[in-house]
Amino acid sequence: MTNFFSSQELIVLEEEIRNTSELLYMCKNDTEGLTDSLKSLSLRTGWAVYLWDNVSGLSNLKNTEPPSPKTKPIDQAIEFASNRKHFSVFVFPVMEKSVWLDTKLYLSKIKSLPSEVVKYLFILPKGESSQYFEKNGKKIQLSFGLDGVYVLRDGRWVNSNAIS
Repeated sequence: MTNFFSSQELIVLEEEIRNTSELLYMCKNDTEGLTDSLKSLSLRTGWAVYLWDNVSGLSNLKNTEPPSPKTKPIDQAIEFASNRKHFSVFVFPVMEKSVWLDTKLYLSKIKSLPSEVVKYLFILPKGESSQYFEKNGKKIQLSFGLDGVYVLRDGRWVNSNAIS
């Protein structure tokens, strides 16, 4: 089982979600282990955390209910999130090119996302940028200067994938 976030990164993410009223975004290469990491955050904090994907739509990670209806298209999923009245965290991995383009198009049509009780986290493809996110959001840097899965061995940082 691979975790998308380390336990230290989850703590930083939790603080960002608690203390930021802007939408949050980060850039990553892939989303492997994202569901497990967010589920552990949801169970630890008690927050309703919803994860979006373009196949099934928005799913609450803490329960086994079916995905929310009419949330497969990214624009409908964001509108669903914006209409929530209770504290909720919505995570939108927009890694696929068509989804990334649809997201940018939809967000360019609106002024901002309401974020008093709803928190948004967008996971963008690494190397991509958007004026909307730069103007209306807060970029989260969780790598702490290291890129990859590193561990301290004999006073040196070593890529844990290379350890046999």
